[in-house]
Amino acid sequence: MVEKYDVCVIGAGTFGSCTAYHLSQKAGLRICLLGPGEPIVKDSSSRSVFGCHYDEGRITRTVSSKKTELILALQSTLGYPKLEAESGIKVFTEVGYALVGAENDFFNGALEASISFCDSQSLPYELLDDVAGRWEGFDPQGVEKALFVPVKGGHISIRNLVKATQKVATQNGVVRKEDIVKSITKEDGTYSIELENGEMIKSGKVCVTTGSFTGFFGLLPGIPDIKLMGHTVMKFEIDEETFERCKALPSLIFCTEIPYIYILPPIRYPNGKYYIKLGPSVCFDNPVSRELLSHQEVLDYYCQKDHPVAREYFTKKFNLLFPSINAVSTELDHCVMAMTVTGRQYIGFVKPGYFAAFGGNGVSAKMGLEIGRIVAESVVAGKWMGGDLEETDFKIIYKD
Repeated sequence: MVEKYDVCVIGAGTFGSCTAYHLSQKAGLRICLLGPGEPIVKDSSSRSVFGCHYDEGRITRTVSSKKTELILALQSTLGYPKLEAESGIKVFTEVGYALVGAENDFFNGALEASISFCDSQSLPYELLDDVAGRWEGFDPQGVEKALFVPVKGGHISIRNLVKATQKVATQNGVVRKEDIVKSITKEDGTYSIELENGEMIKSGKVCVTTGSFTGFFGLLPGIPDIKLMGHTVMKFEIDEETFERCKALPSLIFCTEIPYIYILPPIRYPNGKYYIKLGPSVCFDNPVSRELLSHQEVLDYYCQKDHPVAREYFTKKFNLLFPSINAVSTELDHCVMAMTVTGRQYIGFVKPGYFAAFGGNGVSAKMGLEIGRIVAESVVAGKWMGGDLEETDFKIIYKD
């Protein structure tokens, strides 16, 4: 017997899980969330999709010069306490956010915009001429200025965000299937969804939230205009004593030079170990990222065992930034980011009853909860429900 749903969400990463969570708050809807979960081991021969949410630490901040990022991040941050209470899962850690750097065009512009924003929102902040001794263990050279915002910023566990939203969604009746969609067709006003395992399900409405893999499976009427960026980060393990000593460190953007790097403070990971994480600026001109041009290249990037250039680059940076800390071990993580031509997420109707949200641009972890709300509200209402955000700002652009 073919299962029938009111809404099927295709893609069980950040956007999809948050969408299912918000849909589950609406009484009377039969909802299905489709997509594989986090793999035990990354192996490109065993599956055709992966996700960006296999991580414990992502910077979150509400300080932004971009209206869209500001609203999406702020509303997401305001929603974490409710989600944590409903799920019993910790998502957000408010250790604050710091912008640290030296005189350059990027830093000066970011600093000016951040101060202006904090003043407009009455957010407390500190302006520092140096950060020597400000945070235990962090002793960089060449810093000329820094801005520290202690509230509404820090880091989220993106892994726990997915777990929490899925937990509440399934408790509220959402059906979870860890299957990959092969094709979608429309017959007599209903969408027929074929899964890779041969199963067929039907749904009145569809939400496609398949991240970097959106262009590979023919789920949209054209090929979305995105570039796929392989992104590598490096985690430096520290012992528990060092963790206790350095745990007050905020999340940081460090830009004494361009391209900048970002730093996640000490975080306890599921394996019980503590790590400080370094990542490159989200752009193609940093020394460790590159554009990926095919489905196989994306799979291979996710599953690569080493990245010697990234290892050397981040090791040098870590030793300069944390000269008193000796890492116990190091570990590289790899993911793929979908970069849109507009610099904003692609969110909108593909056709009646068929909605899509993807193109995170490497900055959307902190916005996922609110993006999920917009997707859920819009697909149910049949019209854009983005509040103060304009639908045209998120228009999906296709390649010619």
